[in-house]
Amino acid sequence: MPFNPSESFHAKLHVNGYDMAYLDIGQGPSLLCVHGSLCDFRIWSAVLGPLTRKHRVIAVSLRHFFPEHWDGVGDTLFDRAAHSRRCRLHREAAIGPVDLMGHSRGGHICFRVAQRRPELCEN
Repeated sequence: MPFNPSESFHAKLHVNGYDMAYLDIGQGPSLLCVHGSLCDFRIWSAVLGPLTRKHRVIAVSLRHFFPEHWDGVGDTLFDRAAHSRRCRLHREAAIGPVDLMGHSRGGHICFRVAQRRPELCEN
């Protein structure tokens, strides 16, 4: 049976003025997973089992996505730059360098994180 993150414990970490929800599962080299526009960290549920056999998987939910309840106020929902900054939770979580994996828009965000802060990524 696939892992069900909506029924599991998730943590929150204050990153750039925002409490970011994320899953932190497994052991090994860190793998940061970033979802696309029409989903949240639950998109990774089908692959968390296999990925956590060899990795510490950190799956984030970007601002205004589950489990947050967005009130519809503000225009930052699809601000890629802000989402990229929030994916830099390395210092706050003491994670260290990570491999990045993104789905759809999350792939673009991962690319921007790697482009702007290559020292945060595994070599």
